[in-house]
Amino acid sequence: MVVVGILGSDSSEMTDLFSRICQEKGLTTLVSLYKTTGKDVIPVVCIDENNSTTLYVPPRVWILQDTSEFGTYMTEHMSEHSYLVVNADSPVISPPSCNGIITYGFNGKASVTASSITDGTLQVCIQRSFKSLGQHFYEPQEFKALCPQSVNPLNVLGAVTACAVCDVLL
Repeated sequence: MVVVGILGSDSSEMTDLFSRICQEKGLTTLVSLYKTTGKDVIPVVCIDENNSTTLYVPPRVWILQDTSEFGTYMTEHMSEHSYLVVNADSPVISPPSCNGIITYGFNGKASVTASSITDGTLQVCIQRSFKSLGQHFYEPQEFKALCPQSVNPLNVLGAVTACAVCDVLL
């Protein structure tokens, strides 16, 4: 099981996209809200390959949509074994120490970006190599991802990147 925490102003759409990709690959997703402090709420998606219910564990992969959501909670609850999937168009100034930081976005320096967007399709481009949770090595490549016109293409990139980190795309 992999637990993914999603922080950002558009986390509900990101959660839906991430869950849809997982379900298309035959994985069960359990979505819940986790209250941190005050009014902060983090959608948490659990990928469960065995279709069994487990107790909540802290997220191992964090999707950070914008830097305004980066706070003390992140620095306190991330470990060196965590992965951080960051929107490169809103970079974190001083990210915590973790296992891997993989960026996504339309910024030319992003690890994962889009080379084109057409009706219903986004051409995903992995520009920089990275390792997944299962130690799979993603080399530079391009592939298509569904991108309905009603969703933000940036959220599609974030969901696809997080799915790659979680070994869902294999």
